[in-house]
Amino acid sequence: MRHAVFPAKRQRSGLAFTLTELLAVTAIVALLLTLLIPAINRSRNQALAIRCLRNMQQLQLAWMMYADDNEGRLPAVKPGAFAGPDRWISGWLDMSRSPDNTNTLYLVSPEFAQIGPYVASPVLFRCPADPSFVKIGGREYPRVRSVSMNCWMNYRGEQPLQDARRPHYRIYRKITDFLMPPPSGLWVLIDERFDSINDGMFTVNLIGRAGRNAAVDSPAAYHNGGAGVAFADGHAIVKRWKNRETFQPVSGGGPALLNGLGSDNPDVYWLQNHATGKLIVY
Repeated sequence: MRHAVFPAKRQRSGLAFTLTELLAVTAIVALLLTLLIPAINRSRNQALAIRCLRNMQQLQLAWMMYADDNEGRLPAVKPGAFAGPDRWISGWLDMSRSPDNTNTLYLVSPEFAQIGPYVASPVLFRCPADPSFVKIGGREYPRVRSVSMNCWMNYRGEQPLQDARRPHYRIYRKITDFLMPPPSGLWVLIDERFDSINDGMFTVNLIGRAGRNAAVDSPAAYHNGGAGVAFADGHAIVKRWKNRETFQPVSGGGPALLNGLGSDNPDVYWLQNHATGKLIVY
């Protein structure tokens, strides 16, 4: 009687994994990703903050070069949507389909921007961490600007900045006006929240500087709760805000105002105390 011949059983390959081993490897990979992703995000956020500060320093240098070429006179900051050659930049940003949101000529053309000839690229005006876009013709476009200028830096609007019943503060007209505080203590440019930004002016209300504090516009918090800020001496920092009220929820299109937040907001005090100094000679 012939016996059936069965093929020899294949020996298990040394490269194969059991289900238990695969599950263990998957768990280890998941654990490593859990540890690595926050570190990667921190590195990315740090890289964006570095780029933001470089942009700020380049814009601040353009501001200083303009003054050097104009007998020390500072670029002008004006409120409103009017576009012209008599202000540091032109344009009014919002969340609509307005062409101002994407018009780089308002930032670099001498017809509309005093510092335009000194700026290498319009990219410098937008913080790389700014999340805002506008939809035009069914497509999304990044808005061109995140930066606004301190209203006390050569304000040229029709309305006064200070209440006549209160002590006056200095409006800086020329480089030689920076005495007290010194240039290193006065901010010129700041990243403004995308739902607060409109014209090129960041208004800081000094009425109640030592009591009820108020700011009309709201700073951004794109860098771990901080905003890029450039100072009159050319240096730039990420200023991290301390008060939760400064991080109001995004309003979805309307301005996010810091008015009337109360007298205990150190962020508004910081904006006030570094915006200008008491007027000595008016």
